Amino acid sequence: MIWFVFGAMASITALLFLSGLYRKGEVLNRKDGALAILKDQLSEIDADQERNLISGTEAAAAKVEIKRRILTAGRLEARRSSGASGRSAILASAIAVPLVTFVLYSQIGSPEIKSQPLASRGAETQEAANLAELTQKLKARLEADESGGPSEGWRLLGRTYMRMGRYDAAVDAFEHVAVRDDAGIATLLQFAEALIAAENGVVTPHAERVIEQAFEMDSNDPGAIFYRAQALEQDGVPGEARALLIDRLKRADRAYPWMEVFVSFANRLGEQVGKYPVNLADFLPKPQDVRGPSAADIEAAQDMSVEERRAFVRSMVDRLATRMVDDPDDLEGWLRLAEAYSALGDVDAAQDAATKARNLAESLPETDPTRAATTARLDRIKK
Repeated sequence: MIWFVFGAMASITALLFLSGLYRKGEVLNRKDGALAILKDQLSEIDADQERNLISGTEAAAAKVEIKRRILTAGRLEARRSSGASGRSAILASAIAVPLVTFVLYSQIGSPEIKSQPLASRGAETQEAANLAELTQKLKARLEADESGGPSEGWRLLGRTYMRMGRYDAAVDAFEHVAVRDDAGIATLLQFAEALIAAENGVVTPHAERVIEQAFEMDSNDPGAIFYRAQALEQDGVPGEARALLIDRLKRADRAYPWMEVFVSFANRLGEQVGKYPVNLADFLPKPQDVRGPSAADIEAAQDMSVEERRAFVRSMVDRLATRMVDDPDDLEGWLRLAEAYSALGDVDAAQDAATKARNLAESLPETDPTRAATTARLDRIKK
């Protein structure tokens, strides 16, 4: 039945196009005869003038009038030609559109299958409804708490509103805990983020005060520095904002995820102040900048006795190994530990640390310079 309906609709549309084109062509074709008659009249005027039936002045006036009519007929002819090409395009469209529609629908259309979009979104819609209901219950419980509600509850409510895109509600939730004496820098930064999001990315004076409060609490925190740089850019001092980012990048003791964001932000600011772009590799710490034994440490122990030297180096390695238990995602630390074990001749321990470093490096993007540098250092350990 659906194919019959589609076929009938396509046929009716094509007939309407063609009937209109036929009538238009019929009207325009009548102009051909008028143009031929006018040209014959010009010839007759020349003949009458040669036979002295009309004067030269009369002949000239008659020719001007006839030529005017010929030009008018010529313009109509041009319109007919243009109309003919337009009719050809319309005719091609009248044929091609139904044909292409049929081919596409036959490939991707499935009239036998029940409507899917609403059904496929059923679970998602239900989940959103459940989340909204739970969020409302949490808010009611916090507001009903005579003690003001636990700080973690308000933070959870604020984060939930942020995920839902309800930024004004998130501002209200974070504000409940941001004014408390135990508000930490994480709470202040979440509050600042909500304030900025609620104003479509604009750092309002209120947000700027919160950012400054967080910066005073910990001037080394990447989040506080990022938002402060954003505020400085908005205040019209992109050079100062860039310097703030670059300074923090230089003080990084190892590679952190936020460094890529800082580099991108600094380069965007650099375009405004005419500074050359920087690369993440420029700020990655060198091996000697990382805690743990190095080749220089081992060499410095050469004046000790064999037992003292071995105990000295082993103590440094053990301290690094203990630290890695608490910080297993430290790629540079595992590399240093693998190099230290290799220097001590502990092949199994060196390979174990190298494996952990390799696994962490493989999780990095292929374009990350740290990945290539790690591979090169691991190759040296093998040798």
